[in-house]
Amino acid sequence: MKKNAIYKYIQNMRMLRIVLSLLILADGGLIISPIISTYDFHLYSQHLGFVDWLQSLGLVKLLDIPRFAIGVVLIILAIPVYLGLRIGWLFSCFMLFIIMLINLVLARENALTGTFSLIVLIIAIANWKAFNRHSLSGAGFVAFMSLSVLLGYSVFGTLYLGEQFQPHVTDISSAFYFALVCMTTVGFGDIIPISVEARLFTISIVILGITIFTTSIVYFLGVFAKSTQEIVKKRLFRMKNHYIIVGASPLALNTYHGLRKRDLDVMVLCHEEQKKNYPDNAQVIATEKINKHTLNSANLGQAKALFILGSSDSENTISMLAAKEIVGGNIKSVIAVNDDKNYENMQLLHADLLISLSSLGSEVLIKMIFGENINNQVMENIIFSNNILDS
Repeated sequence: MKKNAIYKYIQNMRMLRIVLSLLILADGGLIISPIISTYDFHLYSQHLGFVDWLQSLGLVKLLDIPRFAIGVVLIILAIPVYLGLRIGWLFSCFMLFIIMLINLVLARENALTGTFSLIVLIIAIANWKAFNRHSLSGAGFVAFMSLSVLLGYSVFGTLYLGEQFQPHVTDISSAFYFALVCMTTVGFGDIIPISVEARLFTISIVILGITIFTTSIVYFLGVFAKSTQEIVKKRLFRMKNHYIIVGASPLALNTYHGLRKRDLDVMVLCHEEQKKNYPDNAQVIATEKINKHTLNSANLGQAKALFILGSSDSENTISMLAAKEIVGGNIKSVIAVNDDKNYENMQLLHADLLISLSSLGSEVLIKMIFGENINNQVMENIIFSNNILDS
């Protein structure tokens, strides 16, 4: 019974997305069809060029350029709306709102189309729960199309108002240059709008550039950064004969610096809040807890040695057990004991070296008090039975 209810809910959501995508598609068609039928595109061949034809359309039809652009965008956005993408729904609502204002406030001869856009907008907002999918590729598609339409609007609008700029804009390359300067809000000042219409048009490019252009660029930079992180992760996974340090205690930090001074490859596993303790260039995998998955991400099977030097004996024990499950005894391991009460229990982990800083410190202190010599051989006798990393 419960499965049937879920199935019906999914079917209803799918049907709703289909209907809304068709409404958006129809709205886009209603917007661009009268514009296409109004202009005689054959006049293009009778003029000196495209710019002359564009500027002959008449000032009354200035709003047809953004209306046509929005109509094309709505037709394209019908696809992500059908797929249930939240980003497609969001941009569709934004475009419907803009075209509604144009048709109902600025160009009232298109009030019927504006009313239809208002109805579609209300339906879209009322059913926002049907669009809960998040897709990186879908967001990229919407960002790319929005950026392309904004660029087309800026270039063609600049050409249309070419004589209202100083100097006059008479070619596509100059219009493209001016569009990019306005979209990026650089404003060199070499091309200046000298009429009210041109100034309002320039303001619209700046406002849309701040919203759409900046958002799209940030998105593409985010995708690039994520791709870079994936490349770094793959490189880390291929690392071999490296040393893995678990934890961010003072002992772990000093061990890291000691290994790096010897130009050895080191991978660190620690909690997210502990990551700042290590240098910025350190190869650190931040995680909520150390388990088999995180140890595998550090390529434990190809590591030369494992140093578990956290400040919690319980976490150190769990990390050691997880490592044993992955590689058994096929890796040299060092584990720190923070509380001597746990020393005997942690011996059951069968690490190659079990080190207690409190015991080590007391041994060194006693020898210093009684004037006994402390040299490398003495320290080795205290800590090591032999060099575990080369044995």
